Amino acid sequence: MARRATAQDVADLAGVSRSAVSLVLNGRGAGNISEEKQKAVRAAAAQLDYTPNAVALSLRSRRTRTLGVLTWPGVVGFSQTMLHRALRKAGEHSYLLLVMDTDDDAEVERRQLDTLRDRQVDGFLVVSPALAHYRPPEVLHSTPTVLLNCLDPDGAVSSVTPDEVQAGQRAAEVLLRHGHRRIGLLVGDPGSLQSRLRVAGVQQAATAAGVEPPQPVVAGRNIDDGARAARAVLSGPEPPTALVCTHERLAVGAALVAAELGLRVPQDLSLVSLEDGERLTSRLDPPMTTVHRPDGAMAEQAVGLLLERLGGASPEIRRMVFSCPLRERASVGCPGRAPGVLPRPR
Repeated sequence: MARRATAQDVADLAGVSRSAVSLVLNGRGAGNISEEKQKAVRAAAAQLDYTPNAVALSLRSRRTRTLGVLTWPGVVGFSQTMLHRALRKAGEHSYLLLVMDTDDDAEVERRQLDTLRDRQVDGFLVVSPALAHYRPPEVLHSTPTVLLNCLDPDGAVSSVTPDEVQAGQRAAEVLLRHGHRRIGLLVGDPGSLQSRLRVAGVQQAATAAGVEPPQPVVAGRNIDDGARAARAVLSGPEPPTALVCTHERLAVGAALVAAELGLRVPQDLSLVSLEDGERLTSRLDPPMTTVHRPDGAMAEQAVGLLLERLGGASPEIRRMVFSCPLRERASVGCPGRAPGVLPRPR
């Protein structure tokens, strides 16, 4: 049987001390070890297939090397991307995740928190399926905690979120650059924080361009909802030449109705989706222009912040906001049909 690699083997290969290996692989390299040497240590550990002994680490640090995750399903289920990337990031530092479904219910959350505390988790990660306000229970104020895709209204807990206002702005700006002046806006839950911020971004971009800001048309969250709303908007007396859909399934419904009405995308109607998490809009023909939510990068950053706290970093509250880049595809073109004129259905 081949000998199992040791921390000293990693140190020798990386050209650092054994203590440096310990700091880096325990998540305490930031501020203590240069970024270049941290990369060398991780590369050496990967090459040697080295993982620290979890039991020994726990005994030395008096920690369980587990993180408690509180989450709940949204309209389309759990955020698989965020949970997957959080799991992978934690695993790179020899941490385990204990994921608990709170069902978005305060009493269920209390019981799940009690369970995680009994397991003596070292810290907490709260993962929301959609950007929302989240008021942490008292226990999360006294234990290292990071909120992912949600915000503490009181600002007392660190958070990592996307810039949803910017997302809305970018969706509108790409249409405005192509000359669109009549833009429709299909929205899911108009009362949710995520929808409100996205709508605000679209309207701000329109106002800045001297265009009448589009008023949101409430459509729900399913493909059928998007189809119904799009049909009503596009069949009106002065239909828009472009639609922004705040949710991916609404965008799919809008694309289906455009085909039903004989509207070509993008020649007759341009479409932009503010999501593509389910990879639905990018698979349409033509593939749809979307605004990308960096869920994976946000999850890795959130876990990194939590590990920094556990490694002795300053407990200052941090709010990190991630940019949402535009991914231009083939669903946006210049407006080509006369106001109020729909082609005959094929």
